[in-house]
This record gives sequence, C-alpha cells and structure tokens, in this order.
Amino acid sequence: MKTQGKIKDFAQIVHHLYLEGTFEKDDVVDWLGEIDSELNNLTKHKIVFSYFDDWYPTRMTVYKSGKIKVETDLDEFP
Repeated sequence: MKTQGKIKDFAQIVHHLYLEGTFEKDDVVDWLGEIDSELNNLTKHKIVFSYFDDWYPTRMTVYKSGKIKVETDLDEFP
C-alpha cells in the first residue's frame, strides 16, 4: 500500500499533466486506476478521488495550490 504522501504526489503530477493539456480526462482516470483509485471530480483547481486506505474508504482532494484534504469518515464509496 502506498502512503498518503506518495498518493498525493502522484495525484499532483497527474493533475499537472491534465492542466498543461498532456492528459485528457480519460488519461487521468486510467492513471488513477494504477493506484487503485476512482476519480470523483476534476477541475482546473482540484482533483478529487477515492481509494481504500487499508480497509477504510478514503477521499482525497488535491488542490492546485498543493493543499490536500483527506476524508476518512465516509459512509459509502466513492
């Protein structure tokens, strides 16, 4: 299992590639699939995706500014 820091770094790179036009939305979905994550929302300002952290569903929001928000008290996945 990857650490939250590595997942965040990966998501920041994927989001950057989307912003510069290298990736389309389908590419982002494919790349997030590489870390067993599911895309919830993708904008110019943030990427939101869900994954399982051990046994618990987790939602991570990575903002363009570098700020992250991690939600672990989810009732359902994604």
